[in-house]
Amino acid sequence: MNKKAVALFALMTLLSTSMSGCIRIPCELTGSCDDHLECGTELLPEENWIGMPLPSFATVDQDNQTWNLTSMEGDVWVAYFSAPWCAHCEETLDAYDQVIPEGKLLIFNKDSREEYSNMTEWQESSEEYIARNLSRPFMNAPELAESLDVVGIPNAFVVNETGVIVDFTLGATTDPGELAEMYSSYTD
Repeated sequence: MNKKAVALFALMTLLSTSMSGCIRIPCELTGSCDDHLECGTELLPEENWIGMPLPSFATVDQDNQTWNLTSMEGDVWVAYFSAPWCAHCEETLDAYDQVIPEGKLLIFNKDSREEYSNMTEWQESSEEYIARNLSRPFMNAPELAESLDVVGIPNAFVVNETGVIVDFTLGATTDPGELAEMYSSYTD
């Protein structure tokens, strides 16, 4: 075996072990958000989210209305996590918007970068993408996303009347019927 082959093998081994936490390449590097998960992170298994109380939060939406966990008590609702740059997430947002009742869908930005913190711009670009108005709260909440270990997007949690996560979706979920069935199973 020649020295170049040995060196290449050693380099590949080093890179593969040091990057073993990378589930997918971040879309900022590829220009495509189809498989966005951040490097060096692992997804929480379902059993870690189900039954977990949603962490307390207090934030304002694009219309300066304050939202917090206490204001959602007594209702089954959906905490939808995404980011303004995630184009494929818009189809999932559209499906959720079609079936979740007014006041029961909160849209949270998980990206902490300043250039993605304008929630009015995000709402407007989402409305343009799905070609209709969205009267939902869009909120910048990277700390909440981090406290839930939200990595892959879109990621949505069904939260029960007492603030406990009872179900979730991760990745593109574009069938409104499927989402309506899931949501209604917790409200009937």
